[in-house]
Amino acid sequence: MNIPRVVIAGTHSGVGKTTLATGIMSVLTQRRRPIQGYKIGPDYIDPSFHALATGRPSRNLDRWLLGEHLASVFARTASDQWAVIEGVMGLFDGISGTPGVGSTADIAKQLKAPVILVVDAINMSRSVAALVHGFCTFDPEVKIQGVILNRVKSKAQETLLREALAELEIPVLGAIPKEESLKLPERHLGLVPSQERKFQDSFWKDLSQVITTYIDLEKLEQIMLKAEDFTEPVPELLIDLAAAKQYLGAEIKSSRPRLGIARDEAFTFYYEDALEQIEELGFILVPFSPLHDSVLPEDLDGIFLGGGFPELHLEELSQNHSFLHSLAKFSQTGKGIYAECGGYMYLGQAITDFEGRRFTMASLIPMEAEMMPRLQGMGYRAGVMTCDNFLGPKGTTLHGHEFHYSRVQFKEMVEEEEHSALQLFKAGQFVRLEGYTCKNIFGSYLHLNFAGHPELLKHWTNWILEKGDEQ
Repeated sequence: MNIPRVVIAGTHSGVGKTTLATGIMSVLTQRRRPIQGYKIGPDYIDPSFHALATGRPSRNLDRWLLGEHLASVFARTASDQWAVIEGVMGLFDGISGTPGVGSTADIAKQLKAPVILVVDAINMSRSVAALVHGFCTFDPEVKIQGVILNRVKSKAQETLLREALAELEIPVLGAIPKEESLKLPERHLGLVPSQERKFQDSFWKDLSQVITTYIDLEKLEQIMLKAEDFTEPVPELLIDLAAAKQYLGAEIKSSRPRLGIARDEAFTFYYEDALEQIEELGFILVPFSPLHDSVLPEDLDGIFLGGGFPELHLEELSQNHSFLHSLAKFSQTGKGIYAECGGYMYLGQAITDFEGRRFTMASLIPMEAEMMPRLQGMGYRAGVMTCDNFLGPKGTTLHGHEFHYSRVQFKEMVEEEEHSALQLFKAGQFVRLEGYTCKNIFGSYLHLNFAGHPELLKHWTNWILEKGDEQ
């Protein structure tokens, strides 16, 4: 496959790669290139900006979450597109305990993609050459094809920087003046999701102006077009009903299972490839809004409550009594409810916000959540299921990621060992019992990408079919 592509990487976090990558996606899209955006790592928020820039959903490329499926996800989604891939952290920063694995460099090598290195040059002159030389030689298999200098203080400094890098024969694709550096808004989970903020046309106009003025787009496109062929075969995307019967090894109803999915301002954290994987395996996705709907959609066979920012909408969620009643009635049917992070908190009895105000929630899990001023959990985790459930049998291992400022407290009558969903591990070391599972509910802080765990969806589908046979 001939896929024009490039990775926008940074020497470290905070160098401006998200803004630059998003701007590059926007300008190349304006130049009528078929740009597909990607984000390395588990991030939900950066891809929302990519989607605004390109007009199409962005994709996550995460070694831990996707495993052996990463290359095929890329091959399928990048076919006939130009791929602009935003890196994560510094170029060589990877999964804890596994040097380099899952890093931007690791993914760039797996995808055989050229790399453009973003350098924060505000306080540098000739030392920039030593820095870039180190990045270029640290792993010769990583093909750094150019540098973008960010936050350059003056024309005189730019001249010094370019002269120093000329010694390395590393092309400088751009030098962004300090006063022109744009920054996307941030808050406690990082960047503010694009769904919450209607960007004024002036922001995109200013960003496009910076990119077109200070970055050599012709050279960038040449680098993308010269990327070597990508040989990963493209898998079939959709499975029709006849194929699904054989694939799942079970009789399937004439109508496909209907999976309700919470999609509104409070629940936004979903991986696009996970949603496609869900549809591939026979589900029909039916969106609903815990904020705005009075009841759940009819004839659902299961529910998926993803993460997001419920803490910003607690009063509205708490006062939507008719919807909460509808959710309680659905739970009584015995059909599966899967919830992660924000969705997990929503299923509890209450959430207390940063100001100490308590708001009642769904009360399907006997626990309460409380927002805290400091981060309570962040990083890649392995989770081992503690009992059989609709997603899989006891002992099933999940690869996920947690990032939350809240903590949960279970009621005294709940035995943690009996109702915990997972044993959680970090770099092979036990961390804690995590989440809650009982009958038809599975909730935890762990974010999963079902594109990396299709076996969970197959198990859920079979569980739905078996429940249908019982009825």
